[in-house]
Amino acid sequence: MSPQAPGSVVLVRPHHFAPNPQTNTDNSYQSWDVAPLFKPDIAQAAYNASTRLAESLEDAGVDVHVFEDTHAHRPDSVFPNNWFSTHAGGRMVLYPMFAENRRTERRSDIVDFLKKHYQVGEVVDFSGLE
Repeated sequence: MSPQAPGSVVLVRPHHFAPNPQTNTDNSYQSWDVAPLFKPDIAQAAYNASTRLAESLEDAGVDVHVFEDTHAHRPDSVFPNNWFSTHAGGRMVLYPMFAENRRTERRSDIVDFLKKHYQVGEVVDFSGLE
């Protein structure tokens, strides 16, 4: 893979994806127009889309680490890039989350997995700034 295309990724497969009431005033990417009416359909579509994404990435030679999220009160868990990033040199950064229900997305099992299977030498944790 090139420096611009990762050889491996973390994917969180959501079981309860939905618009988040705690972020609806400041997240222009979500719409409340139809969300309450079709919440089960939205969740299933997101689950299916993440499954297809994992399959497509694997077909392209990317190592995909899938973590299931069955927690009913984490509607945005499909976006782990909001709470962590990895960097050259073995640095991992954990970020603060503004919405209280998004803070529960930060998962020690994902951090521990990355520490065990990759060369994570330093974890910079900004979550205390919440």
